[in-house]
Amino acid sequence: MIIKISEWKIYLSILFIYLIFFLPKELNLSNIIVKTPPLGQRVVVIDAGHGGIDGGTTYGGILEKDINLKIASKLKDYLLEKSDTKVIMTREEDISLDHLNNYSRSRHTRDIRARIDIINQKEVDLFISIHVDNRLGQRSMRGPVVLYSSRHKENKTIAETLQKHLNNLGYQGVEDTKHNIKRRNDLYILKSQNTPGVLVEVGFITNPLDWELLQKTHYQQALVEGIYRGIEEYFSGFKFFKEVSF
Repeated sequence: MIIKISEWKIYLSILFIYLIFFLPKELNLSNIIVKTPPLGQRVVVIDAGHGGIDGGTTYGGILEKDINLKIASKLKDYLLEKSDTKVIMTREEDISLDHLNNYSRSRHTRDIRARIDIINQKEVDLFISIHVDNRLGQRSMRGPVVLYSSRHKENKTIAETLQKHLNNLGYQGVEDTKHNIKRRNDLYILKSQNTPGVLVEVGFITNPLDWELLQKTHYQQALVEGIYRGIEEYFSGFKFFKEVSF
């Protein structure tokens, strides 16, 4: 019996032989792939926590809601500039969202529910909720921390990817923090049924250095770029390529 081997199988065989005998024993694909591809057509919800009558945490005359909105707005602008991502904001001004539904007598519950409704839209691929932490009893605590819930299997991967980049901001003269992600299944904003996502505590308002940094435009931009790199890596799957070696 004569077996005809198609042309593509011959090429595949040659390639296989080449990979085995001629490539270096250790090949790290991160040396080949030097630039992460753009995000492509994705939809991201950015939630600036609190707003309006709800100022969030406060310390030294600074309100969390204002910091959240500034960083969320910068993140929106950066995503639109650097990618084809569609961005949906839960708020773009100093307002609360409790007027958007009659879900509860509690104004706070209605506000959070409105954010969840925005996040849960079918076309949304990912959400990032921006907040600031407060630790009066632990004033040495500083730096960004990413919180996630176990509701979606992707959440932990998203959190780890963002945290890696936020742990390596490289901001001028400020030592990077090395936090681990934290699972928080009790936070209502993380209970989105349809959409994976995380909450980013961009710093601790009760820490003197963070209190100062979080008001600086350049530091806010550094946080934004760290979050963006995490989003980009998550969407592109570049994490896989960087870690694979032969």
